Amino acid sequence: MTRIHSVFILLTVLLLSTVACQRTAAVPTPNTQATIDAAVAATGVAQTSNQATTDAAAAAAAPSEAAPVSTLPDTVDAQVAADVTALPPPPEIITPISAEQYLTMTDEELAILVDQAVTAAAVAAEQSAQAASGATVDKTLTPEEVQTIEMYLAGTDDALAYVDELVSVYTDLYGNLATEAVAELKEIEQTLNGIEENTQALTEAVEAVSDSLDQGVELAEETINQIEAAAQAAGAQATEAQAQAQTWLADYQATLDSRIATAVAMPATETATDLKEAVEDALAFFTAGQTALADGRITTAELTEIAQQGANASAGLDASGLPPLQDLAARIEGITTQFARGDVT
Repeated sequence: MTRIHSVFILLTVLLLSTVACQRTAAVPTPNTQATIDAAVAATGVAQTSNQATTDAAAAAAAPSEAAPVSTLPDTVDAQVAADVTALPPPPEIITPISAEQYLTMTDEELAILVDQAVTAAAVAAEQSAQAASGATVDKTLTPEEVQTIEMYLAGTDDALAYVDELVSVYTDLYGNLATEAVAELKEIEQTLNGIEENTQALTEAVEAVSDSLDQGVELAEETINQIEAAAQAAGAQATEAQAQAQTWLADYQATLDSRIATAVAMPATETATDLKEAVEDALAFFTAGQTALADGRITTAELTEIAQQGANASAGLDASGLPPLQDLAARIEGITTQFARGDVT
């Protein structure tokens, strides 16, 4: 059962309640009450299953469950591998997940994955810079050192590509809801673009050294200087990216908490005066949610509409004085929270 299935169960509850209200004169009150009780119970089961689905998705996104992938190519020969062990180990990168899995993740789950990927890319760039700087201390490079640096650079390229993919997906799915987070991500991207440029410059300089070694030509001091300069710049940008990622996640969490609190605290603009109006308001809430879900994304404007309809519906159901409908009002608040959290799958 998907997370959104609870919304469809809610529709059933509202429709059954509507029928009960329309047939009050013909149907004894106990039967109406039994119908409401059964429908609300069904909603409870749906939300319990929904929570299980949410927990499973969160577990799937957790870094402890993701098998790390080494950034070392499979073609490393034994000698180079032995040399690498003397250096800090290349960073581990979270195994990329499928596009289908992205669509099952909440805003928060995907944001955490983005943060982890940015940090991994920054660490990869930092270690590439360290490898290059360490190898050029003596103002020369051996073929083995060249291959070692190239391995680190390959890992950095892979890590940066993964960040690009995740940021693109996050922006597409939640760009119209988590606008502040996306704006900060663009700043991080600028830093990562700088890392990419320096990594490319480093790669080109190392390739030039490799060509010189293959041809038996003396290494140009200018090329060594280029490697050192690019490594220093990339290392500084890597440190900046790590700090930005840490700040971004903290800011994101604060913004998410505020978004949820604002949606849940939305005051009602009207309160139904009878049961029929209360049910109609609840149906309006469902319609707003269903409309927002049509494209699999939710905007800030859509969330505001959902929160308002939910506040009106909850006020009317609470005012009905019927415990089952008052319980349904609480469930509507839970669904509003779900939308505010970006849990729209």
